[in-house]
Amino acid sequence: GKEVLSLTGGRGADHVIEVGGPGTLPQSIRACRIGGHISLIGVLTGREGPVPTALLMAKQIRLQGLIVGSRQNQIDMVRAMEATDFRPVIDSVFALEDLANAFRHEEAGAHFGKICVEI
Repeated sequence: GKEVLSLTGGRGADHVIEVGGPGTLPQSIRACRIGGHISLIGVLTGREGPVPTALLMAKQIRLQGLIVGSRQNQIDMVRAMEATDFRPVIDSVFALEDLANAFRHEEAGAHFGKICVEI
């Protein structure tokens, strides 16, 4: 949260994509600008936990929970990524034979971006 505020001159991010869940949601709330939006799309740190509701309300943040879409949504997203040359952030790539280490890497929580497995 502090880093985002620093990078934006104290303003905060317009839109935060939250994948961690309750363990990282407070940081996302701190990182979001007043009147901003948080899309909660993951629960990597668990399904339940405390939410700093006073800060959420003070910043007038819109928090929206999202779930994975349909196969057609996935196809449309891939087309859009190809058309715009948009690429996700890749933290690391593991061979299928090294799957156990990929899970260990994820469990460590030190990654930034996607952890990929080559098949």
